[in-house]
Amino acid sequence: RKRIKEILIKQGDIGGTAEFILSRKKKQKSLFDYDKVDEISGSSLEILELYSELKKIALTEGVGSHDTKLGILRGLISKCSPLETKYVLRIITSTLRVGVQSTTIIEGLALAFTGRRDNKDFIERAYSLHPDLGEISGILAEQGLIEIKKIDIEYGTPILSMLASREIYTEFTNRLGVPFVAEYKLDGERLQIHKIGDTITLFSRRLLDISKQYPDVCKTIRESVKAHKVIFEGEVVAMDHFYEKMLPFQVLSKRRRKFDVEDISKEIPVCLFVFDLLKFGEESFVDKSLSFRRKKLEEIIDERDELRLVKSVLINSTEELLSFFNTARKEGNEGIMAKSIQENSIYQAGNRGFSWLKLKSLEGGKLKDSVDLVLVGAFYGKGRRTGVLGTYIGAVYDQKIGKFVAFTRFFSGLTDELSESLSRETAKFKVEKKPNTVICEDTPDIWFKPELVIEITGDELTKSDKFASLGYSMRFPVFQRIRQDKGPKDITTVQEIKELYETQ
Repeated sequence: RKRIKEILIKQGDIGGTAEFILSRKKKQKSLFDYDKVDEISGSSLEILELYSELKKIALTEGVGSHDTKLGILRGLISKCSPLETKYVLRIITSTLRVGVQSTTIIEGLALAFTGRRDNKDFIERAYSLHPDLGEISGILAEQGLIEIKKIDIEYGTPILSMLASREIYTEFTNRLGVPFVAEYKLDGERLQIHKIGDTITLFSRRLLDISKQYPDVCKTIRESVKAHKVIFEGEVVAMDHFYEKMLPFQVLSKRRRKFDVEDISKEIPVCLFVFDLLKFGEESFVDKSLSFRRKKLEEIIDERDELRLVKSVLINSTEELLSFFNTARKEGNEGIMAKSIQENSIYQAGNRGFSWLKLKSLEGGKLKDSVDLVLVGAFYGKGRRTGVLGTYIGAVYDQKIGKFVAFTRFFSGLTDELSESLSRETAKFKVEKKPNTVICEDTPDIWFKPELVIEITGDELTKSDKFASLGYSMRFPVFQRIRQDKGPKDITTVQEIKELYETQ
């Protein structure tokens, strides 16, 4: 077991570890016999059988289910070559890591089943409202494009979140038209709430069910949302015990504990600030204007200390925008969100367009927004920090090639406590060689799988020769926090860095 763990650190995932071990064993005892299946061509496993056995593993439950699943897996692997074993295990652990993006698959589906690339727009919309490519592929193959066009938001299935773009505040009126609305941008965790009677499901931005994390929020929704069936969005924020002051995200992150949930709920009270309506009863609201959605939302929310509507005001000029921004910052908010209320101000699931704009800073000499990066490497410190990770390398995401491109080194903002916390978190993702999905000219002491997301701020973006693949870096980067609510593909993209450079 110790040897397997050592190989796992070097290989970076369980699939690669299995391939490495099995390809080097001439004879397998007890579990496997690979003498006859060393090459793909010699495999006795067919795709239909693989699908059937994987389905059995997924559906098996109850007493003795662990041993039953292990037996099925043992039988599967006995028919696989080492290379096939690698991908079978990656399928099971949902870590294929083949560098294929959902957009590529969607385009392929459009060509394969409709013969036209431009039909991908219909499939993309379906995916944004029902983000399960496997199910969408099945519908397309069996029922055709006509059924894909019927896919809409459903209870129990989270949709992709609509996202905001960055822009110079002087351009807000041109981008959004006047009037538009501005809302407080809160320092909390975004939730998508599905309510069916007393059954409440809270989905994170990563589409994970985190209802057990916030039992108090579920209780509040049951008591104060006047709708039997509804899907809406909000931001949960940590509060003081008088529900008067909002607390930083770092405080809220303590609510991620899996144990003593009731105790931590009392220790760290929260308020859910609601800002959008996606479905009411059996009627979808995603294609309705923001004004229409907000009006209906106000009708069904019974405000109290633990449940409030996000503060929203009508803006007619840049002067009014700046005044509201300054008020928002004085009250402890991250900044503001500005949103179009024109007739075409629909909810664009999964889209980062210019119908929503965010503003977090007006300071001269400071970057106007924070940047989310994934950690890909680190260097050991010197002096009193000898033997401790001191400087980290953060990367942005290149959507075109599906890889993470090194962007900057940083160490500022890391107190001893934060440094220890970051070291513990990154230890889970340590690998011995640079991952295939990472592009980095630097040579850190340690490489990481691109999994852990962090947020940094800085003075400005600059042209960079050091990070030549990207061509940009950040001047005076400062660590802000770990973003456990975001996945690697939710981070700042190469395109966003280019846009941010042009607008700073």
